[in-house]
Amino acid sequence: MEVRMKTIFTISGKKYLLKYERKMPEKEVLKMKSFVTNKGQKLIKTDKFKIKKIIEKDKERIYDISL
Repeated sequence: MEVRMKTIFTISGKKYLLKYERKMPEKEVLKMKSFVTNKGQKLIKTDKFKIKKIIEKDKERIYDISL
């Protein structure tokens, strides 16, 4: 059985599962200019982008952010 890693963004209480099937490190998140959800929605970073909290779990990493 294949184990899938996940990266999830929580923005204003709403969860967005990213299409990238890995736990993205914080430096990669900071470096990227936009992100794509698993439903094809594009999230674009703004000047106000800030990571509030990172929750590390076994198969997923959850970023609580403000875009």
